[in-house]
Amino acid sequence: MGRAAVVVAMAGCGLAVLATASCAMPPAPPMSPRALPTAAPVPTSAPSLKPSPSPSPPSPSAQPSSPSASPTPSSGQPSDSGPAAPVGDGVVTAADQPLLAAARQETGAAVPDDDAVIVINRGPSGTGELAWMPDERNYCLAVVREARARTSCKPLPTSWARIGVRLVTTGGTTAARTVFFAVVDGGHGPYGYLAAGAAAPGPGMGPVHDATAAFASGRTLSLLTYERTVGVSTPGDQYICSADNAICFPALDAYAG
Repeated sequence: MGRAAVVVAMAGCGLAVLATASCAMPPAPPMSPRALPTAAPVPTSAPSLKPSPSPSPPSPSAQPSSPSASPTPSSGQPSDSGPAAPVGDGVVTAADQPLLAAARQETGAAVPDDDAVIVINRGPSGTGELAWMPDERNYCLAVVREARARTSCKPLPTSWARIGVRLVTTGGTTAARTVFFAVVDGGHGPYGYLAAGAAAPGPGMGPVHDATAAFASGRTLSLLTYERTVGVSTPGDQYICSADNAICFPALDAYAG
């Protein structure tokens, strides 16, 4: 077909499109196999979605050993301070057994073992004074005369009139004589009378005997006994003092008990 014929044919087709809209474009040629997109390979099995197991902890033998923790002491807890133990000459000896036997024979007297009894005075003919303290707040005093004992157990006062002096009281009256008992802080013994610089007691006054009670807390108390004749006034021997004069108190001033 010549060029003029092609032009005439295309013009005729254009007129036909305008007239009937039935003149369609020829289909596109098929694509070459090389131009087709290549599909991605499909895995034969999907990956597992289960989490991998966590490693097992090492056995106790494989774990590093930690140093054992030292026990922590409980703070603010009260310590077991009793019973008091005798010190020095206050320790019970074989010769003191008659005094302990007399105290233990008294009805209702709960005398502890010998290592918790404090011997304050070893007098002649089986006389003397014993004491024991279950703790720092309570005491028992046994006054032995003629193989018979008079025992009294009381708490120490919570307050006192003189520094260092916990108690001055009467331990009983026997054979027209009054036995005084004093409890003093610290171990400042020996104790004796102070009368115008003299160490001797006045008329009607017996010597001062003392012993030391020691507690597990480290605290010590001095336990004193001395006598006076009932009804006898001796103004020259009104004070008892420690050997270093650190503590003094009126001998006849029973202000507690």
